Amino acid sequence: MISEPNIDHSRIPSDDKHERPLGDSNNQRSAQTAPGKLAQYFMTSSSRASLTSKNAELSSKNTAFRAEFNQFLDHTLIELRRAVYVNTSSSFHSRSDELPHHTFIYMHRFNGTHIAGTEQTRVVRKAACLYPPGTSLELLSDVDHDAELYIVEFDLFRVTEKTEARRIYEREHGSPVAGWIQGPFYGIQRIAAQLTELAQPDHQAAPREIKVQLLLTELLCMLWPEDNSSPAAEPEQDDPESWLKSTLQYMQQHYMHEIKLDTLAELAGMHPSYYSQLFKSRMQKNPIEYITHLRMNRAKEMLLTSDLRIRDIAREVGYRDEFYFSRRFRNHAGYAPTAYAKQVHRNIVSLSYPYTDHLMTLGITPCAAQIQGHLPHLPRSLQMPFHAYEPWEQGRQAFLDVNPDLILTKDNAAAKAIEHIGDVAPIITIPWNQTDMFGHLEQIASIVDRTQAAKEWIDRHERKAERARKKIKEQAGSLTVAVGTLTAKGPRMYSHRNFGHVFYRTLQLAAPKRIQAELQGKAPGVGFNWMSFTPGEWDGLEADVLVLATDSMHNRAALMQKLKNDPLWNSHPAVHSGRVHLVDWNAWVVYAPYSINIQLDEALSMLTNKPALL
Repeated sequence: MISEPNIDHSRIPSDDKHERPLGDSNNQRSAQTAPGKLAQYFMTSSSRASLTSKNAELSSKNTAFRAEFNQFLDHTLIELRRAVYVNTSSSFHSRSDELPHHTFIYMHRFNGTHIAGTEQTRVVRKAACLYPPGTSLELLSDVDHDAELYIVEFDLFRVTEKTEARRIYEREHGSPVAGWIQGPFYGIQRIAAQLTELAQPDHQAAPREIKVQLLLTELLCMLWPEDNSSPAAEPEQDDPESWLKSTLQYMQQHYMHEIKLDTLAELAGMHPSYYSQLFKSRMQKNPIEYITHLRMNRAKEMLLTSDLRIRDIAREVGYRDEFYFSRRFRNHAGYAPTAYAKQVHRNIVSLSYPYTDHLMTLGITPCAAQIQGHLPHLPRSLQMPFHAYEPWEQGRQAFLDVNPDLILTKDNAAAKAIEHIGDVAPIITIPWNQTDMFGHLEQIASIVDRTQAAKEWIDRHERKAERARKKIKEQAGSLTVAVGTLTAKGPRMYSHRNFGHVFYRTLQLAAPKRIQAELQGKAPGVGFNWMSFTPGEWDGLEADVLVLATDSMHNRAALMQKLKNDPLWNSHPAVHSGRVHLVDWNAWVVYAPYSINIQLDEALSMLTNKPALL
């Protein structure tokens, strides 16, 4: 339970049966009658207090962070699984579709590409990152650059039962720290090097285990985030809305605990009554309502996507009394928790353009959505980032206006969605890399009660694909096809996912030998997606037909002529024989049902040199 000393102000309880709106005190009524004067008083007094107690506040925050870390360690065991040191002058490539353990990587010397999930980042020299189990991760160093890095894999075990007689631990898949690490790199390198040495099999077991525990604990200490800013170094000190960001972040992280209004007001540097008034003017709801909506939306997500009991869901979102939770849920949602998952939800927002396509395929037009590609009907368009690292520009009001029942997103955008609109509606995350297009369709269909519609689409698509395969066999014979892209990200050759899906899975055409080798032992549609290539180095990438997608179709003729005249490209068999097809990347980038059907028509036409009549 996270709480502050008892002060005579309203609080936001975890399961208090006497919750009431904030702002019903005399101070709040006065603020409504003379907002300018009181606002000046509140902010002036807050500023004076902030200036005189800044060092004490920073010390208090750091102490709180450290206490939180100590509490985490008190109930955790850490087990080293693997530690390796890589130092190579040749190209380094490592890929894991699902990391089996918590994985820390320190790149002491590294120039190349880092891909976590669907987020791609350029790395130059020193960098460090930490990811929990299940993360899709790929590292690819540049050619002609040395690579020196440490990879440390470990498991966390949290205590689930603690008595005088025994301790019971279960493996912890979550991590208190994830993503990019800001340093200190010297200390990190020292620990990583020692762990690598201790991982060798010739060390004695007993002292080794003690040293490993100490080193892993020290490493987590270095990686644990701390509020160690100084007034001169705070990145958001000049941001007039920093008070809102800090308190929203606190509520999103601690909504399942008791949160006092005084705590939020102190974080904001304001008087509690003025903070509540200003919060409502920005968020269209007061802090109690915001916390309640966060809790109820998280509960809805668990009701839709898990088999947890109502009692367990209630406790997960901060209610010890499941019957009180059920009453609050019914008042909020209009249904009892036991009936909620059976309701049909049609007012949906899609934050992912492939999932917008899926919904349209299932006969549901979202009330607002990210859109790209061909769609039969156009919902209200949302300007959403295409990658998790890009800024969120869509205003909050756009979501409040459509009042959605559900928000659908990919896993790489889930964190930002929760940050910006976690109180608006339940956010259902459909993992992008764990399954293929058919898996996405079936998961979404199960959530929106359209399982039969998904089955019918798959059956129709397979019949259409069978007719297309037959036409190609009759008119073009057996073909090998290489499928690549020419975009700002550099030349890539694709496998049987995304751009390659229609050619390799739908039409069942043969891929180049190197692509086939990469696909060995991997499930269809997951695992290997694409590889970089260098024009002229075609060993294992030869094919009868070369299909290239480019985002510069306006100068298509010039690009085709350049390929024919370039000796590096002209050495490819398909270019040499004139069997190259340029397609628009924007029409092929969407990996979803409606777009796949259009891509199938185009593929059939280009491979048979005849209009598609399917």
